[in-house]
Amino acid sequence: MSLRLSRRNLLAASALLPLGLRVPAIAAPSSGSYRVGAFTVTPLLDGLFPLEPSMIPAAESQAGQALLKGAGLPATGPSPEPVNAFLIRRGERHWLLDAGCGTVLGPGFNRVTAALAAEGVRPDQIETVWLSHLHADHAGGLLTPSRLARFANAELVLQEREVTYWSDAAARASAPAALSPMFETAQAVLAAYPDRIRRVSGEAELAPCIHALPLPGHTPGHMGVLIVDGSERLLIWGDIVHSRLLQMPHPDWTVIWDTDPAEAIATRRRILDRVAVEGLSVTGMHLAASGRIERAGTGYTLI
Repeated sequence: MSLRLSRRNLLAASALLPLGLRVPAIAAPSSGSYRVGAFTVTPLLDGLFPLEPSMIPAAESQAGQALLKGAGLPATGPSPEPVNAFLIRRGERHWLLDAGCGTVLGPGFNRVTAALAAEGVRPDQIETVWLSHLHADHAGGLLTPSRLARFANAELVLQEREVTYWSDAAARASAPAALSPMFETAQAVLAAYPDRIRRVSGEAELAPCIHALPLPGHTPGHMGVLIVDGSERLLIWGDIVHSRLLQMPHPDWTVIWDTDPAEAIATRRRILDRVAVEGLSVTGMHLAASGRIERAGTGYTLI
């Protein structure tokens, strides 16, 4: 994905809205908060990304067109998908999971700071930002337009493998063209928080009752965050799906930004099976709701 492509797609999607295009529930802005024991989890909608079928190549098919048409969208897309960050609070403590796009993907985003303000939270009150991964739509909001640190007091926490990958000149040189702009943003973020980056490995404890859950494939260090307080549990699964509409019924459909598509498929199937068996509540950066997963034929559905 190039920055130029992103802006063109954003303009195309925004042009559809005044025409009264019926946007399905999967693209509705996230709102409201979830209670998980003593924690309050609030989705912060950064904007809607116009996902075109070409970004999930298997969706350029009759099956993909049928799903889009069935949702009231043009058969050729785009499908407007939410880009969320999450504010997590317990008492006087404030954490952030991801930070949205900021200004790096052009107009239509950069709403996380305003969403925080609406919750009565200033950027300097965020003590930690947990990063599912370093793609621009998750980490760009950590930067001001001048590429300085937006969260003055926050520590960044992410998987060791994630820092290693995005810092590797050889990985950047050999990456697909779609990932080139992602390296630029990732390295700018790491440079803006040089003394405030904590690396974890595996299923590390991030805070009491909150654990990292490695979900590799989309990126090497992609992770979800599992909150368990008493009998209540919520998994915020990062980018396990980019499109509920397209990938839940077809979990083998990958996006062009997957670093390792085969591993991304294996991880998606593994975590979908796990949450379906355990009845675990889930939400994600590109989901407009939380819910439980059930098997549906050869795929899955969010209830």
